[in-house]
Amino acid sequence: MNKHSLSISKIINGGFGLGQLTDGRLAMIRQALPGEEVVISTEEEKKNYLVGNVVSITTPSPFRVDPPCPYYAACGGCDLQHASYEEQLKIKRDILMDLLTRQKNLTDKDLTCPIAPPLPAPQQSGYRQRIRLWIKDGAVPGFRQRRSHNIVAVRRCLIAREELNQSLAALLDHPPATKLFTNTSELELLYNPVSTKVTALFHLSRKPRPADTAVAKNLVETIDTIERIFFTGQQFPITAAAPVGCDNLFGLSCEPVGTISQPFTMQWEVGGFCQVNLEQNIQLVKLASEYAAISAEETVLDLFCGSGNFSIPLAATARSLMGIEGQGSAIRSAKTNSSNAGLTNTTFYKKPIHTACEELTGKSASFDCLVIDPPRQGIPGLARQLSKLCRSRMVYISCDPATLSRDLGDLVAHGFRITRIQPVDMFPETHHIETVVLLEKH
Repeated sequence: MNKHSLSISKIINGGFGLGQLTDGRLAMIRQALPGEEVVISTEEEKKNYLVGNVVSITTPSPFRVDPPCPYYAACGGCDLQHASYEEQLKIKRDILMDLLTRQKNLTDKDLTCPIAPPLPAPQQSGYRQRIRLWIKDGAVPGFRQRRSHNIVAVRRCLIAREELNQSLAALLDHPPATKLFTNTSELELLYNPVSTKVTALFHLSRKPRPADTAVAKNLVETIDTIERIFFTGQQFPITAAAPVGCDNLFGLSCEPVGTISQPFTMQWEVGGFCQVNLEQNIQLVKLASEYAAISAEETVLDLFCGSGNFSIPLAATARSLMGIEGQGSAIRSAKTNSSNAGLTNTTFYKKPIHTACEELTGKSASFDCLVIDPPRQGIPGLARQLSKLCRSRMVYISCDPATLSRDLGDLVAHGFRITRIQPVDMFPETHHIETVVLLEKH
């Protein structure tokens, strides 16, 4: 095992500390902080760089703290626990700035607006609404190690809601549950904000049998925090196991907004997407709505609309809103949520986004405002169509700063101007960054 001494200059995307060896190669180091002098061991070595781990710290950062999670050293999840929260926010802003300034398709002229300080999360821990654990060879559930398929068995997760941790501990202590683990590859635990109970989704390696359903019934009857259990797998769809035939919906009560005069419920299905940080999502939606600045006469196109997280509050002000999403369960939820809110000016379609944009541009459709919230891969190849579809402005909500930087370069080349950039800390203790960007047409 090779060891090296080096200085950490900054944290780069992925949460690695960056340093340079005496031979000129770059070193990407886990669990390091800017300004630290460290001794590292080599984990992976390439011609121009290496990946390594901190062995000892010669000069620690004043912002270094003791990681509060006992699984931190091995688990591949929360990779910034060794930094104070203020330092985490600074690191995330610096990562975003570094990626944007190094994007070859963006010049200083394109980046005249400042990157705002990240919007802090209401809670630094205990914020996740759902967790997914892996199960290998019938062993106990856990999270994957960094850069490995090995499983770290856990009893609780620092960033998961307490209801999820209580449910996980109860399952681990319940002998019948271990029978289900034998034929389970993944276990999802999901918090229901309406009931304050937990739903468990077992990903089985085979079709469920009566004995599996009997175990599920026993778990729901004997574990107070778990209200429903579902099975799913490659050979069969999501199936209600206990109570048999129970509904598959989650709900979240929302405050009146725009023309919606009464509180309403946003719903989504088991297996459907929703933001995992429910409290911070409230601030995220308000920010996106502020950037969109929709008037009563304007039209909106919401791409990757999900269950209507942004669609519903925007439609409450707009003349009309069209939402498009590739996931069928999300579109079903979006339609239900629009109806729950009493809206009559929305249309939602299930269709691949690239296909939908091609069809809309072929019809010469256009909208005053576009809202896009893509998955991590971003929107490669869509800038030309989006430029044609957008008459005035676009709000881009990104969960990956690398693909965001690439996409912003493409959008600027197709007639957009970046006017506001606001990072939002949806995932404290991790390097992940949510960013909201306002772009305007020239």
